[in-house]
Amino acid sequence: MATMKDISKNAKVSIATVSAVINKSSYVSQELTERVNQAIQELNYRPNAFARSLKGKSTKTVAAIVTDIENPYYPAMIKGMDDVAIMNGFSFILCNTANDPKRFINYLDLILEKRVDGLLISNISLREELEQVEKRGLNYVLLNRKPPAYDKNYVGINNHLTSELSVKHLVTLGYRNIAYIGGDLKISTAHERWEGFQYGMTEQGLEVNASLVFHGDYTIESGYKHAKKMISVQKRLPDAICAASDMIAFGAIKALRESSIRVPEDIAVMGNDNNPYSENFIVPLSTIDHLKYDMGKMAMESLFERIEGKERGIDRQIILNPSLVARVSCGWLNRSKD
Repeated sequence: MATMKDISKNAKVSIATVSAVINKSSYVSQELTERVNQAIQELNYRPNAFARSLKGKSTKTVAAIVTDIENPYYPAMIKGMDDVAIMNGFSFILCNTANDPKRFINYLDLILEKRVDGLLISNISLREELEQVEKRGLNYVLLNRKPPAYDKNYVGINNHLTSELSVKHLVTLGYRNIAYIGGDLKISTAHERWEGFQYGMTEQGLEVNASLVFHGDYTIESGYKHAKKMISVQKRLPDAICAASDMIAFGAIKALRESSIRVPEDIAVMGNDNNPYSENFIVPLSTIDHLKYDMGKMAMESLFERIEGKERGIDRQIILNPSLVARVSCGWLNRSKD
C-alpha cells in the first residue's frame, strides 16, 4: 500500500507538500499540485481513513529529536521528557539523528506524517534548520541548542555561566595560566561557553592566551587530539585546562597521562556538563552540572502547555542556572594561591 512518503518520492516534493495537497491545509502551486495528484493516481494511493479522522484531534503522541543517543549528555534529559509524557498519558517517540542532516529531515517528515501533537528538538543551531521545522507547521519547543538571536520557545542552560563558574573555580584554587579546549563554534552551546570563558577570564583580571585555545567538538577524540597538540608545542604547560564538555576533558586527561603528566598534581582539568561517568572517572572530574533531567522535564511541560493551548501564540524561554561540582581533577579547595 502506497504511503505519503511514496507519493513525495514519486512527485519529487516534500511530505509537507503532499500533506498540504491532500488535506488542502495550505497553498500549493498549481504545478506541484498536479504532480502530487498524478503520483496519487499512479500509485493508487488511498488516504488512511483513521488518520484523516484525526485531523484537528490529538494523536496522544509526542516526539523528540536528539543529536546523538550515544552521548551521555542525553539520557537524563530524555528521561525527563519521557516521565512528563507518561504522566500526561502520551506515547513518546525518540528520534536520533546521529549528527546526520538527512536523517533530521526524514524524521521531520515522519513526524508530520504520523500527526504527532508536539515535538522537542535538541539539535538545532542554525536558522536554516529551524526553517525546515516551521515550514511544516509543527508544534515545537527547542531545548539545549538554538539558532542565533532566537527568542521563542526554548529551554536550556546558561552556557555563559558554566564557563564563568569554571574559570572562577580554577582561579580560586590558584591557577592563572589557563588553556581552553572547546567545541564546534557553529553550535550555540559551544559558542556561548567560549564567550563565557573569555568573559570569566576578563572578570578575574586574566588574559586569554591564544596559543592555549583550541576548538573541535564535544568528543573524547577531540579533547585527546588538542591536548596532545598543546603538549607538543608548549615549552611550559599551562596551570589548568578548562574543557567545554566532560567528554573533551576525558580525552585531555588521557593525553596527559600518556605523557606522564599528572592530574591534578602537574595540571588541573575542569570539565563542563557533569557527565554521569565523571564522578567515577580515573581522576574524578570537577565539572559544572547542567540540570539535564530538569531541562528535559521542563521542555516537555512547556510543550504540553502549547499542545493544550495555554501558550498558544506566546513565546517563552526558560534558562536554568548551572552549579559547580568540585572533585579531584582540580585539586583541593584549600590549595594556596601562587
